[in-house]
Amino acid sequence: MTHTLDIPPPPFVGHRDPLDGPKYVMLSENNSVAGGAQHPPLRPPPYRRSLHAYLSQRRSTKTGGCCRCCLCCFCCFLLVFVLLVVALLLYLSFTFDPQVPSYTVEHLDVEAFDMQPRDSSVSMEFAITVRAVNPNKKIGIRYQEGSSVLLGYKGARLGSGRLPVFYQRPRNTTKMVVAIKGRSKVGAARQSALFGNERAGDVPLHVSVKAPLGLAVGHTELVKVKVHIDCTLVVDSLAPGKKVAIKSTDYNVDVKL
Repeated sequence: MTHTLDIPPPPFVGHRDPLDGPKYVMLSENNSVAGGAQHPPLRPPPYRRSLHAYLSQRRSTKTGGCCRCCLCCFCCFLLVFVLLVVALLLYLSFTFDPQVPSYTVEHLDVEAFDMQPRDSSVSMEFAITVRAVNPNKKIGIRYQEGSSVLLGYKGARLGSGRLPVFYQRPRNTTKMVVAIKGRSKVGAARQSALFGNERAGDVPLHVSVKAPLGLAVGHTELVKVKVHIDCTLVVDSLAPGKKVAIKSTDYNVDVKL
């Protein structure tokens, strides 16, 4: 009599045939394996940055840090520069006690003055004597090239000239003669008003002076400034060869660095 033994197959070792069965499990709606086993809920894999994005972020971080460092250095340099300038100005102010010069129109000589009703033009040639006073004890004033002197009547320009170039010593009074020449069309209405002022002996004129000045101690020039002088004066006549009387004056002096 022959006996047959049922020997179970050995456990799987080695390569599994892809046809042996599926490599996945079926989950129910509550994340349980079909058959009753429970599993935790499935989650997506964590986000991983690419190498290119990581290097780009590091490069942008380094660039931003460098820009912030340069900006901080520039701000510190600017602050130090401003403090040095303020300290220098305070030192000069307390040491030399700078004062604004004063100016006065003393004479107005009319060498030529002609009005043409045909084209409403005015031709003139004046000589204005200006008295300049430097009240500073240690600071001299250098009158430099580039000045302008304009003479006008009710907004119309009549003529122009320039200040002389010279050096004015401390505590000095200088009289300078400024030649004003010009020919311009002022319009019929303005020319008629000028005729009326001339007959009434009450002619308002406006003088505007702009000049670059150098403030110096000895032979050393400390700083350059720009002076702007507005002068409104009223004279009794503009007749050539006649002594002109200045009836009133009003001055405004502005000095800027």
